[in-house]
Amino acid sequence: MEILKSTKFKLPILYFIIDRKEIKELPIGVPFIYGSEKDKPYIIRLLEYEVLYQKALSTGMPFNFKKILEDEGYDLYEFGHSPTVYIDYADSELLENYEKGSDWDIDDMESLDEGGPIFKEYIRDCTAYVDTQKLKDLNVFPIWLDKIEKAVETNIHNFAVFNPYMYNKKLDGMYGAMELTSPDKNLIIVDISSSIPKAVSTTTLLMAKSMAETFYADILVTGKISKLYYYEEIFMMDVEKIYKEIGMSNEQYYFKKIVTGEKRRYNTVIAFGDNNHPGTRWGRKDKIISDEEGKRICQWEIKKLISFHTDNNIELAGYARWFDVPESNIEKIANWVKYLQ
Repeated sequence: MEILKSTKFKLPILYFIIDRKEIKELPIGVPFIYGSEKDKPYIIRLLEYEVLYQKALSTGMPFNFKKILEDEGYDLYEFGHSPTVYIDYADSELLENYEKGSDWDIDDMESLDEGGPIFKEYIRDCTAYVDTQKLKDLNVFPIWLDKIEKAVETNIHNFAVFNPYMYNKKLDGMYGAMELTSPDKNLIIVDISSSIPKAVSTTTLLMAKSMAETFYADILVTGKISKLYYYEEIFMMDVEKIYKEIGMSNEQYYFKKIVTGEKRRYNTVIAFGDNNHPGTRWGRKDKIISDEEGKRICQWEIKKLISFHTDNNIELAGYARWFDVPESNIEKIANWVKYLQ
């Protein structure tokens, strides 16, 4: 356990946890971020970005964030991405075009590209900035504040409830007592396809492990394949390898297999993504699946959905479209990605 420090300037107080057991040593609400030793330089860099961005905002004056980063000596790069568009499922011409253009098989998805850019390069992307304040406002994210006392007020790990029917040893009777409940798990979905700005996907991947620990959540990463990391396995996630393990395309086969297999119940799903969704025909063995059909075959029960769409404040993040959630229980977070010109 250590407090993260920058060689450039002072950072907000934030404990960096490598060993999961150390989290129990922190008072509830104390700001921390959870990751491996390899994650540390990337997390520090994101924190430096946030400090600079918030300082620039506080001036109330227009600013060029890329220029600020360059002046501070950061090595930047602009990775391209292609904003996706929604597809009309009933378009027979579209289906015919897919039939003609499908030159790969679903089995090809097992052989992922071992070459190409890796995480350490994507972290340099300066095409977009993730406003982490949107995550902090949910009170499900390990907040970093200058005053620890204020952070302690966010008691997000408190699962103790008073059960009036329990036997009370002190009073020797059925007078009720406190007990620890086992809350429903939550789920975090992270789309890392090539249409997502690398600044967004790398940030959400780095934050996902801490969010999962704080929010008692599984993590579902989707790209060329989809993979579900259970809460108990989060410590084994290697964000540096995920781009190679998962790939950066979009798919239906593995996602469909996951959500139509074992029945699962999640309290809240937080989904990061764009218009790409599992209903589209991605390979010859896939078929175009409507949202209605997706909801029918999905075996997961979701109580609440929080959608982080990269460039749309009206539609859902694509890989959350098969969850049957009442509209009243759906929250769409706006303007959490700032596109830098």
